[in-house]
Amino acid sequence: MLRRLLLSLLVAAPTASAVGAAQETSYLFYVASESDDEVSLMRFTPGQGLVQDKVIPVGVWPAEIEGAHGVYVGPSGDYWYLTLGHGFPFGSLWRYATGADTAISSTTLGMFPSTVATVPGGGLVFAANSDFHGDKVPSSISVVEPETMTELDKIETCTMPHGSRFSPDGKHHYSTCMVDNQLVEIDTDRLVVTRRLDLAEHGTAGVCSPTWVTPAPDGKRAFVACNKGNVILTIDLENWSVVRRIEAQGAPYNMDLTPDGRIVATLKGKAAVGVWNPETGEQLAEVPTSRKVTHGVVVAPDGRYAFVTVEGIGGQPGTVEVIDLASYQTVATEDVGKQAGGMSFWRME
Repeated sequence: MLRRLLLSLLVAAPTASAVGAAQETSYLFYVASESDDEVSLMRFTPGQGLVQDKVIPVGVWPAEIEGAHGVYVGPSGDYWYLTLGHGFPFGSLWRYATGADTAISSTTLGMFPSTVATVPGGGLVFAANSDFHGDKVPSSISVVEPETMTELDKIETCTMPHGSRFSPDGKHHYSTCMVDNQLVEIDTDRLVVTRRLDLAEHGTAGVCSPTWVTPAPDGKRAFVACNKGNVILTIDLENWSVVRRIEAQGAPYNMDLTPDGRIVATLKGKAAVGVWNPETGEQLAEVPTSRKVTHGVVVAPDGRYAFVTVEGIGGQPGTVEVIDLASYQTVATEDVGKQAGGMSFWRME
């Protein structure tokens, strides 16, 4: 009798794989809100929605807005890096421990550091000193050793550098020049500028104003958003030339790529997000956002969703929106601090 009872319980009990299949994956990512000096740890779980797991106050001057702008989770997932654009007079870079979300150390950079990224596989941190509000003069990319938070160099590139990203092998760093209409390549071993590409003629009416660059996983191409030119350019990195213009009306600003190669870009002037096939240039979708001034975008590692920040205008809060990349529908939204901008994916769990 006892044996039959135990056997029936074993048969009826769900297996571990069945339990796991019933549980949805959660996606965790960080969002910086520039006008509220805070970073939100966001959690999206399909079927349960989007929530702020945590709101992390940042900065050291309670009476000042210090401009939390760029955020980037390092390759190990143990640390995240944050640029504060404002300072006296310079901005700064901060290192935080993920999970605890406590500040570990910081260092002073240049005038209004914005986009930040780390070398793939670990190593140096590069931040673009965009100097958004200063005189239109050449600025630099700061190179920081993260363990000691020592600024090793400021590599002069151009006027208003932005969009700091690396080649997949980490050998080259790419950034754009919003005023000088250039794509700039830096050798990450020698810390010198190796190539420049003039993009002005490839925009609209001789203007590109590039705001973002995203290298492809194969390391052979990169995609550049011409914010004022209303196009996305495909760059052949071997031949260092523009090989395709993709029409992107609405002021493309930030971009990311799906695992299957689609371009997902925020349309900052159109309150929307666009999706394109880079092989054909065809626009696959345009998804409206709930508020104006669409800013950042990251694609989940599994390619299921795109996570988007929207700054809002006036006294509006910022917004984080989740787009299903199969249906091209917005499936979740959540308000965060004012002027939500920079964002970085942390992990799936």
